[in-house]
Amino acid sequence: MLSTRLIRKLLKRLWQILATLTTSSAQRLRILMACLRRFVAKVHVLLGHITDSKSSTADSYCAGASSARYPQATLPLPITSGHGGAANGTQDATSSSTPFAMPVPCIPQQNVSPYTSSPARISNAIPSNAARTTPHFEPFAANDVLRYDKHPHADKSSKCDRIPELMRCFPNKSCPWLNGDDWQLCIHPEGALYLYNENQKTFTEAIMDQTTFQLLAGCVNDLYNLAHAKSAISQTSDIELVVQLWPAEGGEQAFCQYYFADHAARTLFWLHDHEQAAKIFSGLRGVHDPSHIRYALESEYWTHCERYPNHQMDRVKLLKELRENVMYASAEILTSDMSLSPFDADELFKILELINHLQENAEGNDFPHSKCIIARFMHYFYITKYFNFCGLPYARLDADRSVYEEDTSFHPLISTLSLLFEAMLFWAPQAHLKDIRRVWVDECINTPRWKDFNRNLMTEWSGITIYSTVMLAVDVSFLAVPNVNISQSQSIGIIATYLSIIFITGSLVASVLLARQNQRYGFESADKAAEFLSNLTGTFFGVKALATVHSLPYAMLMWGMIYFAIGLLYNVFKSTTTAMLASVVSGSVVITMFILWFIWAAREIHIFKRLAKLVLSSLPGRDIQP
Repeated sequence: MLSTRLIRKLLKRLWQILATLTTSSAQRLRILMACLRRFVAKVHVLLGHITDSKSSTADSYCAGASSARYPQATLPLPITSGHGGAANGTQDATSSSTPFAMPVPCIPQQNVSPYTSSPARISNAIPSNAARTTPHFEPFAANDVLRYDKHPHADKSSKCDRIPELMRCFPNKSCPWLNGDDWQLCIHPEGALYLYNENQKTFTEAIMDQTTFQLLAGCVNDLYNLAHAKSAISQTSDIELVVQLWPAEGGEQAFCQYYFADHAARTLFWLHDHEQAAKIFSGLRGVHDPSHIRYALESEYWTHCERYPNHQMDRVKLLKELRENVMYASAEILTSDMSLSPFDADELFKILELINHLQENAEGNDFPHSKCIIARFMHYFYITKYFNFCGLPYARLDADRSVYEEDTSFHPLISTLSLLFEAMLFWAPQAHLKDIRRVWVDECINTPRWKDFNRNLMTEWSGITIYSTVMLAVDVSFLAVPNVNISQSQSIGIIATYLSIIFITGSLVASVLLARQNQRYGFESADKAAEFLSNLTGTFFGVKALATVHSLPYAMLMWGMIYFAIGLLYNVFKSTTTAMLASVVSGSVVITMFILWFIWAAREIHIFKRLAKLVLSSLPGRDIQP
């Protein structure tokens, strides 16, 4: 019986140890160590009762040993929340009549706002003493603001069964911890919720809890103190601050991302060196001139104005500037095929109409919608200036021109395989490669040309699908001709026809797959299209691999026609009259000559012109160089 009671006590103590293991603070670790000491002492007592016949002597010995070597630790009060939980006087009521009963430490239940259901990792990963720690400051850009990628989810379990009577006030309770501070809730025209401090001219996203907000408020004060210490801003400066908090890896220390927006200079700036400027530069090579960097920062500035349209901007002046950009781009795209405009002619015409509507109520209009529209279009024009190296001696003036020196060194293996593939695919990859290089210049995409490029591809593949369907029907009909003996499976005509069916089927499948892929990814935005092309061309063969894939439907259709012609001519030549042979041979020769002549002319190899020059140069009195 004694052993049974001891085993039960040991099991109970083991359960308490497992409960203690769920905590990680130093105080809970001390409790765990005390439990382990008492557990070892009980093991000694149990072994003494079972193995020693002198129970009384063993009991006294073990008890003395446990008292001397394993003293009983004084258990602390239940651990409460670090946010005033101890003042509530809450205490664990768990108790036991046995001398080995130990109160299980309370695990505090944090009050989490329903608005922070999804991005809990932003706040929960911050340590409990976050309010007393100084986070690490890290510069970031306007495009990196957490608004579209990390957003919370609605709680399906919460519902409202009735609307109270006389309800005419509708407060937003998404952030109940604001409590009438200087911060106020703002709603973007597209529906996003963010916070704005009018006194400090500071913005942040409304995705946080009270602890994170308290830490963020301290970060804002530290940043402004640092800015004043570096004389970066003054009392009259038209500057805004954007901050957001992130936990560091492992949750050891939070770090604060920030940037300042200078409305007078129309740029962003930071108080620390921006070590990740490659994200702002979008991977563009050769960026080093400050005047060039300005366009990248100004495009980020317009993104900031679109995300947080609280600034009182001069809409009349900005609309005039935007109108000038749109009118020049319209004239350029109408008179030149090398336009650098980020929009096509139809889009520019619609933008111009929209500007006319904005100018009607530009004065005295304080709605944020107009600010977002102006900022969005200005961003597109300035990011285009950045990608085209505007204002530099090597600026891109034509859409086809590369600003970098062309790499003429080719790997022998690539050159050999490229020549082989071009010959096997009837030089179709060369035409597609030329079209791709018109769209994908210096790994930068031209949006209007990208749309035209995909429309042309869809038209080409749709036509090839129709031709392949007709040829497939012709091949099957040819096998049904009585003169064609299908039982002779070793016949060259039958084999060629089968190969023609295989290639035609392959052309159909390739056309359908490429058309489906083009419908899914071909008409994406400029950023998505650039990422799509970068993934496709980032192989060993580069852009040529994509050009080869695009030419497969056409090439397989041509091979299908050639094999059908071989099968047809074999069945004609194997048994027929002399007159029939003469007619078919003469017709085949004439058609072959016309096809070859067209191929040479299309490749711009004017052999007949060169022959004429040679003949004229050989005549007396002629001094014409071939």
